[in-house]
Amino acid sequence: MLPKGILVISVFLIFSAALSAQQGDVGLSVVTSPIGAEVFIAGDKVVSGISPVNFQQGFEGNYNVRVKMDGYETYKSSMFFRNGVPGSLNITLKPKTRFKAFSRSFFIPGWGQAYTDHKFKGSLFFLATAGALASFLIADADYDDKANLYDEYLNRYNGMTSIDDKSQFYPILAEARKDAYDAETIRRVTIGATVAVWGLNLLDILFFFPEKNVESRTNGLSLVPDLEQGGGRLVLSHRF
Repeated sequence: MLPKGILVISVFLIFSAALSAQQGDVGLSVVTSPIGAEVFIAGDKVVSGISPVNFQQGFEGNYNVRVKMDGYETYKSSMFFRNGVPGSLNITLKPKTRFKAFSRSFFIPGWGQAYTDHKFKGSLFFLATAGALASFLIADADYDDKANLYDEYLNRYNGMTSIDDKSQFYPILAEARKDAYDAETIRRVTIGATVAVWGLNLLDILFFFPEKNVESRTNGLSLVPDLEQGGGRLVLSHRF
């Protein structure tokens, strides 16, 4: 028979191994396609990693899952985890496309740039378009006021029967007509500026959309012995 001390130690080691194995099964594994995405899980606990990744922590309750990678749409989901129950996620990320970016910028200038993670450039296009549009609205209102004033003066001028009255009023009418003409010119300029900024926003998406055509994958890490100098070297192999 085994001594009591050895028996107690053996039982303790067996129990610890079983407990460790059980704890290793309650984690969460996340695999993405393509690999190498950033994984964020937030709830009572906050963890992150690069896929494929295995989180050994036990999760209990509602958690927000977010997976992000350059060139792909961010994956967002809300999930419920039960403590003691192992989980796994297999997520396929959708690539960002030129068409989706163009469609966004067509309706809201700068939205397509923000979609492709060029948020600063998108903000510039949005603010420039908003500023040009605001200038047009102001110029349009000013033109309406001056055009209405000119029409009023013109009707008054046409209603005059005295040549002297017309002669005295004509400079006022001419000044009102000039003001209305200048206001119309400014309005056209603001229309052109708005269209130009909106068009540049679309051209930027068409010609400077960030392409993500090349994807590299890690096949493996191997140790190659050096028979001449001794030792060895690590070789990281890739597939393109």
